[in-house]
Amino acid sequence: MIPPSTSTVVVKALNVGQLKCLPASLFFTPVVEGHEFFSGPIYAFLIEHPVKGRVMYDLGLRKDSESLSPAVHRHIRSLGGLSVREAMEASTDVLEKLTKGGVDLGSVKAVIWSHTHLDHTGDMSKFPQTTELVVGPGSDLRTYPSDPNATLIESDLAFLTSYMHLSGRKVTELSFSKGSLRIADLPALDYFDDGSFYILHTPGHLAGHVSALARVTPTTFILLGGDCCHHTGDMRPAPPYETHFPLPKHIAQDVALLRTPMLRIPSRSVYQDVPKTNETLRKLTKLDAHPDVLLLIAHDSTVPGVIDEFPASLNAWKEKGWKDKLMWAFLKRESKGFRFGKSAKL
Repeated sequence: MIPPSTSTVVVKALNVGQLKCLPASLFFTPVVEGHEFFSGPIYAFLIEHPVKGRVMYDLGLRKDSESLSPAVHRHIRSLGGLSVREAMEASTDVLEKLTKGGVDLGSVKAVIWSHTHLDHTGDMSKFPQTTELVVGPGSDLRTYPSDPNATLIESDLAFLTSYMHLSGRKVTELSFSKGSLRIADLPALDYFDDGSFYILHTPGHLAGHVSALARVTPTTFILLGGDCCHHTGDMRPAPPYETHFPLPKHIAQDVALLRTPMLRIPSRSVYQDVPKTNETLRKLTKLDAHPDVLLLIAHDSTVPGVIDEFPASLNAWKEKGWKDKLMWAFLKRESKGFRFGKSAKL
């Protein structure tokens, strides 16, 4: 499924904010009494290649929400009647966190956006001209104020000069149409051309959505899912998990429940294309169910407190048993990921 290689990267997780109070019905169904709202962390990831330098996968949310385009403010208000600040917050600036952790922003060769939503794009203008911006195919790169309905602003595609003027940066829109590489039936690109880091085309949530697969030892991987889903119950359980990660039998004796994800993507949701989302999740399940792959999505509330965070590395995840701790964590009533309540069939 994944081509063999001995080349690896180092992956580090930066917890840079929080989705605070959005209607859970926008992200998954069913929603039961007592669990009407969704909250979760906002993760960005630093990838370090031993020869080809550093890249970021996502940047989280910018702290100066007043700089966001009017279209973004209108969109967030339409979701649940809340302002951006009420719905989410940047607890720290990812750039400040990198700098305090000893990372020179000039050493970051590229920033890969999983997609162009505000809680992933951060503030690109603070990176130097040498930092390339990489986006998935079909990403909406219109900017405000040139386009009054754009969700991005001009500085998202530019950098600040020493005279505090904006100047354009290199923006690369990935194409998967010419390549033949596929991982888990998903179109893939070998980013560093050595098998250490792959970009996967994972459409559904938003046009241009991409995930990443990082090889952290010759045989173990971290799957950075972005917003392929917002709760791992959208994927688990399913038949591929039965070999290595069967649903705990005390949870349910119903055979159908043992083989069907606990949650589903709603027809009216934050997912632009629900059928494509479901197809993407079906394919990603093949990776998530593998004992040598750790899935980390951007807003999984069960992850904080389990994994090591920046400046520590995630590479030793298998020895530390994080996958076993996280796989069914959302079924524990004390977990922040528990969404089922007394009325759920557990």
